[in-house]
Amino acid sequence: MNDVGITELEREDEFIQQWVALEERLKAPAGKYKLVLIDRFEPLFEGDTTIGIFDTLEEAMKARAGEEGEPNSLIEYLIYNDQGYLVESEGLNIDSST
Repeated sequence: MNDVGITELEREDEFIQQWVALEERLKAPAGKYKLVLIDRFEPLFEGDTTIGIFDTLEEAMKARAGEEGEPNSLIEYLIYNDQGYLVESEGLNIDSST
């Protein structure tokens, strides 16, 4: 195997590790919801900021409504559950528990 193949495998492994770390970072604590700001201008895996942790989806949605200002294609507010799943985005409730 040549050096290019090893480098590609190493890059792929690093990408997978970063993806898994992001998934863990986006998970809310057990029984909670996490409001996260995603800045699409930042490098991949570096543009997420936790805004808050909430007991209910409704509380998280209210907080998101308070955070959002003028529409901006580079900034997005997403809500995740304790399994790391996106449960609410752009006003569409996709929570599988409801």
